[in-house]
Amino acid sequence: MILAIETSCDDSAVALLNLNGDVIISQISSQIELHQKYGGIVPEIASRKHLTTLPLLLRSLMESHDLNLKDLKAIAVTYAPGLIGSLLVGVSYAKTLAWMLNIPVIPIDHLEGHLLAPFLDNKEIRFPYLALIASGGHTHLIQASGLGDYKLLGRTMDDAAGEAYDKVAKMLGFQYPGGPLIEQLTACCPEPTITFPVPLKGKKTLNFSFSGLKTAVRNEAIRQKVYTEGQRLITFEEYLDIPDADRKNRIANIAASFQKIMTVIMAERMADALKKTGLKQMALTGGVAANTGIRASLSRLATRRGVQVFFPEVGNCTDNAAMIGYTAVQYMNGGITNFEPVLNLNASSKSPIGLMDIQV
Repeated sequence: MILAIETSCDDSAVALLNLNGDVIISQISSQIELHQKYGGIVPEIASRKHLTTLPLLLRSLMESHDLNLKDLKAIAVTYAPGLIGSLLVGVSYAKTLAWMLNIPVIPIDHLEGHLLAPFLDNKEIRFPYLALIASGGHTHLIQASGLGDYKLLGRTMDDAAGEAYDKVAKMLGFQYPGGPLIEQLTACCPEPTITFPVPLKGKKTLNFSFSGLKTAVRNEAIRQKVYTEGQRLITFEEYLDIPDADRKNRIANIAASFQKIMTVIMAERMADALKKTGLKQMALTGGVAANTGIRASLSRLATRRGVQVFFPEVGNCTDNAAMIGYTAVQYMNGGITNFEPVLNLNASSKSPIGLMDIQV
């Protein structure tokens, strides 16, 4: 078995996998409640929480299956990209365990983990395929031709897709995380009436841009007198208790209109990429892949184009250790065992995949 550790941001996650890549158990400890009132993740709080959570998660993991640390053959860990303090906690913990047990530590790029996450829940997916990684920190469009064989087709030029959701929700007065809240508000407004601009429309690019859209939402929120700044952020339940029905409708309309344009952006970029690459399979992965509106939009695109679309199960969309362990097992089974000496491994805030030159 191998142990996988993921601490790239605010979720502490561990998983056990067998050497076939089957997930035996996967556990995640969320820090959402710690960061909600700040409207986003506080890096210092996140890293300190990882310090106390990881040992407890590992103990729970091993005791639940009556396992001994000596049963482990390797330890996989996210080493990049992410919040450097959070990454250092996970990497240091993995190095210590691996050194103590005299087993290899396998460094995994968080983006590659997301790239391979669809394999956890979809047996039909095969290389090559088109993948859109969309999360709070990343928006990357990648052609995955094989394990370790990736071509970057496009990336965000400013904010990540998930970050845009979080910031729009905060503008409207809501706590972090923004994605689920925007979806809840969208359900309150099935026919949104605001037409927000499509960034980079008409440009011959597979890149993304969300800063201009975010500004357009801010301006609309100010115009409609629902923009929030310097006030206590609320939950969706508190929104439902707002006595001013007209204000509630204006907030929901802005949120639903934003959600609508995000589904358009994602579908248009994937359609352009399918046309340029000729690929017959595509996948959406990362935290934003849990968004039902975007999933539905890409499913309709797949039907129109006669291609297959794959999504991880919702629990495997957000940061998790199962995808990190699965990626490590693929490298081990591929005969790649020349991993860096345990004590030489270090964390990095930058991803080699994310830093690749764009090739179209």
